[in-house]
Amino acid sequence: MTQLDPYGSNLPSMLTPGGRALARDLSTVRRATSVGLAKGDGLAAFTEQAMGNLTALDRQRRILARGDETLNNLLMEVEVGFVLCLVSEQRSMYRRY
Repeated sequence: MTQLDPYGSNLPSMLTPGGRALARDLSTVRRATSVGLAKGDGLAAFTEQAMGNLTALDRQRRILARGDETLNNLLMEVEVGFVLCLVSEQRSMYRRY
């Protein structure tokens, strides 16, 4: 946010309508930037955890199947369902904002 500082360093007097409007606009931009960065951090944390869970789930499926292709295919369908739900959740995380 330091890139915004030059725009706010030579503010017109806060007593003028232009000065108040500029200060308000800069505050809005800073707030939007902070929210955007927080959303990105949250999405990265969610994705990192999801990938770890998916790796463990895939490993568990292989252990449970023990080379049985029929069982492996059945378990894989459950795993794919999990992946589809996970992707859907990830895509919808910030639509409400």
